[in-house]
Amino acid sequence: MSFWRNFGFQPISHIESILDRDFFTLEDLFDEDELLQECKTQNKRLIEFLIKPESLNGMFEFITKEAPEEAERKRKENYPFLASEILCMDIQPLIEAVYRDDLYLQQLYEFLNKPNFNLGLAAYTSKVAINFLGRKTIDTMAYIKKQDKIVEKFIKHLDKSPVVDILLKIISIEEYQGGAGTLDWLDRCNLIGGIIDEFDPSLDSEYHENASFILSEIVEMTRNVSDSPLLERLESEEMIKKLYSYILKDVPLGTTFLYGLTVIIRLLRRDKDNSKNEPVVTPLEELTPLFKESIVHIEEFNKLLKQTSEASFTTTTGPLSPPLGFHRLKVIEFFADLINSRYLCIDKKIMELDILSTCLELFFKYPWNNLLHSQIHQICQIILYSENDELKMSLLKDAKLLDRIIEADQANTNELKQVKGIRYGFMGFLNSIAQSICDVSKNSPEIKQIVDENPKWGVFVTESLEPVLNIENEPLGEFKPSLMTAPESAEEDDDQYDNDDNGYDNYDNVGDYVSADPYQDQMDYSDEDDYEGGQKPVDYIEEEDDEEEDDDIRFQQHQQLNHHDNQDESNEQQEQQPQSQQDEKTIQDSEAVVETPKESSVDQESTEAKTESS
Repeated sequence: MSFWRNFGFQPISHIESILDRDFFTLEDLFDEDELLQECKTQNKRLIEFLIKPESLNGMFEFITKEAPEEAERKRKENYPFLASEILCMDIQPLIEAVYRDDLYLQQLYEFLNKPNFNLGLAAYTSKVAINFLGRKTIDTMAYIKKQDKIVEKFIKHLDKSPVVDILLKIISIEEYQGGAGTLDWLDRCNLIGGIIDEFDPSLDSEYHENASFILSEIVEMTRNVSDSPLLERLESEEMIKKLYSYILKDVPLGTTFLYGLTVIIRLLRRDKDNSKNEPVVTPLEELTPLFKESIVHIEEFNKLLKQTSEASFTTTTGPLSPPLGFHRLKVIEFFADLINSRYLCIDKKIMELDILSTCLELFFKYPWNNLLHSQIHQICQIILYSENDELKMSLLKDAKLLDRIIEADQANTNELKQVKGIRYGFMGFLNSIAQSICDVSKNSPEIKQIVDENPKWGVFVTESLEPVLNIENEPLGEFKPSLMTAPESAEEDDDQYDNDDNGYDNYDNVGDYVSADPYQDQMDYSDEDDYEGGQKPVDYIEEEDDEEEDDDIRFQQHQQLNHHDNQDESNEQQEQQPQSQQDEKTIQDSEAVVETPKESSVDQESTEAKTESS
């Protein structure tokens, strides 16, 4: 490096100029645009300065202490960003210098002791803390575990996303080298119980949302793990009851209900991920706390579906009064996962409460809510393709699914006959459900009997369903039989590509484009190869002499063609001239022919040889 600089081939950077001074500060370096690049290139002199205690203290102050109000903008914004970037780089001397003493880690986690802190600054702190957890897992976790009630401090600030990010990193440390035992330590610190307490309706929605997010991530991290202490604690009877108590205490319905029920749904889906699709014959008393408590409160959720509010507003499709709302939509999602669990005792409870009828009423009441339609469509598909015939009969007979489909289709037909009539938004889902009923009836005598007993169903299938399905099954875009279907015979295939003895003419004309390549006649193409599916031209190589001969032949043909054209024009002129002039012209032509020298026999033989060669 010094060689190039001494001879002027590379200018000296501003960072080097600063480092050459007798006195300079950390701020002087942070004012230079080349700082990060010099750090990435592991500038030795720069790294030696940055690992000094006063420099490390300054960088940690930039990301942990809020700048005074009168400070410049670069102190409030640029310096924290640059400090976090440098501390997160893979600079081994810098990392070793940080872990020589707990002083810097203490500065890093000091914000947890404050009741409030700057979220922008906390984002940089979180970034550095997560980086250290990944690079020095054992040392960082050893420090964290020594701190008094640090898990409680994390939970206290659960409404702030930077804290949530650090906590999630700590939870995932179990998978890292040196992170074994972290989940047991978190369980002993009552992490799950503390997070569930954050669903208290008296707290702000940020607590509810982040608590739901962390618990859902814990479930996702342990998808294929059966012995996670945190998951076992979350699925325990104590925690499930506590969570349901917060959910149902949220009156009027708010974010506790929404985010708390989201955790329940995520647990239900995890249980389904670890089971089969066959019906489970398990007594109600032997169910896990998750399903047992869900059945206990299922009637309360069914009542919530029937409750309406006085709210109303206008949408692009017209007035909506009352709206469905996110809470009722979340309840239907909860029912869908309960049915998907395949427990026969749960199916029986659903049939007793006639929950399916309530869901179908909402399906047709809100024709433009596709989120609702998707959930109820999923419920119908689960039931129709399940092994529980009793639940299928309840859907078709008790919930009157067939009659509802027919009535909705007729209403949609009448709507389309109106001026500016619009097809109902649920018709796509409705046709899918109807098609599933037809498919299931082919293999189920009980379902076929119910379908046959309804005379209107056959008319609906013939006149409404089948035409729509036929249209949907047609390919999009222009259909080209010559390219998309196989030929019926070899003769037809030959005709398809037979055009002036050139197998590529039809291929080039597909896009209404006629090839004008003058050398295309020389490309060898086999119809037999094409019939077998190989449209591949045969490679050819022409020698330079052959090309010259071809050019001579083309020139001679061109000359002969011009000669014939001139002769034709001369004949026309002769017909128009008087007989005397024609006789005179004939005499002149004969004299010209006599005076024209004849070609030698050698030239004639050469021309014939070239013609045969071509």
